[in-house]
Amino acid sequence: MDHCPDTRTRLLDAAEKVICEARGSLDISVRRIVAEAGSNVSSVSYHFESLEKLGVATVDRVYRRLNAERLAELQEAIARAAPRTPPLPEIIRALIGTSVRWRLDPDSAYPVFVYLSRLSSLSDHPQNFAPLIRNVEHHRIFADYLGRAAPWFARTEIAWRLNAALGVRSQFTRQAERWEVLAGAPMGGDAEQVISDLCDIIVAMFARPERFRGAGTAPGRSERARSNTV
Repeated sequence: MDHCPDTRTRLLDAAEKVICEARGSLDISVRRIVAEAGSNVSSVSYHFESLEKLGVATVDRVYRRLNAERLAELQEAIARAAPRTPPLPEIIRALIGTSVRWRLDPDSAYPVFVYLSRLSSLSDHPQNFAPLIRNVEHHRIFADYLGRAAPWFARTEIAWRLNAALGVRSQFTRQAERWEVLAGAPMGGDAEQVISDLCDIIVAMFARPERFRGAGTAPGRSERARSNTV
């Protein structure tokens, strides 16, 4: 059995390559991955227990790379704006930009995220995906800066809008074909233009509501709920 720590890395590298090159689910198998890694079938059980857990570990590693890129873009925006808070469009661009660029780049590791959706929908072990679900520290960083750029919203309101922003991004990255049918036009391959168009839509979610202009910060969801019962 191949217990060498380097084997784990080789398996992750191989899994990513196999997933990205696969034409369908049947192309992603333990035997294909271990052949690419130059290892043996038992090494997957030893290092990851199952193909599913190897898939989750592969997604986690790729996700960390994506997050590193978008946090780097956010840091550049922070540096440009210092000592002020970056403008909302730049924060949003950093939040969604990397995902869109990866989606439109045929050589990126974006297919790994598509594989995750398929894997999780068919799994009988949702606990395997818990670490990915709980990995939101990078989102908290964005929420902090979005809160500074849109101080009229409470933290819970920022979280709602951040999630909505990610939903808009995902609809374009994961449902591009459906969007094209609805729009009656192709999305196009210019990532920066797509990002700019999405930013225009998303930034509007964080604009100061007209009814609160000149009145300081807007009440949060709980305050509005109380007022609605009066």
